[in-house]
Amino acid sequence: MNYIVGAIGSSIATPTDLIRVRLQAQGRPGAETKYSGFISAFTHILKNEGIRGLYRGMSPTVQRAIVVTATQTAGYDHTKHTILNAGLMKEGGALHITASMIAGFMVAVTSSPVDVIKTRIMNQKIDGICKDQIMYKHTLDCLWKILRSEGIFGLYKGFIPNWLRLGPHTIISFYLFEQFRSMAGIKPI
Repeated sequence: MNYIVGAIGSSIATPTDLIRVRLQAQGRPGAETKYSGFISAFTHILKNEGIRGLYRGMSPTVQRAIVVTATQTAGYDHTKHTILNAGLMKEGGALHITASMIAGFMVAVTSSPVDVIKTRIMNQKIDGICKDQIMYKHTLDCLWKILRSEGIFGLYKGFIPNWLRLGPHTIISFYLFEQFRSMAGIKPI
């Protein structure tokens, strides 16, 4: 059920994610600088690509949110109970951090391919290009083109930074969840 909330939230926030991706891409050596900041990017995209342009890449953004949320929750829960059932650790902070670290890694593994696809779709040049000339038509088209030209490892470009971002996020989220649960007097599941 958590993945539905992630999907809704990411679909609403797609324009801000698109702008973030494009602003970050400007920093590449040799990349042209179109935008001076958030407002500049927003108005340029709206003027040149329309409202639909702000939602370019929404499909992989929502797919990524579903993958991240589902993997985080299931990965944490399964890891925590596997460790407990094996008698390796007892309920407590060390278990929560360990299970969160493993879940964070699993999230990075499952979400990196979707992240790469999302970023490629959001970053592709579309200004002045005919619709039939656009490089990536949709998520699966992008996936197949990456696999054909770069192989499976092409889907894991940026894996380490992705993991370094998602790992701490997952650890903090679940550690705090467990602390709040404990403070509220709710027994662990």
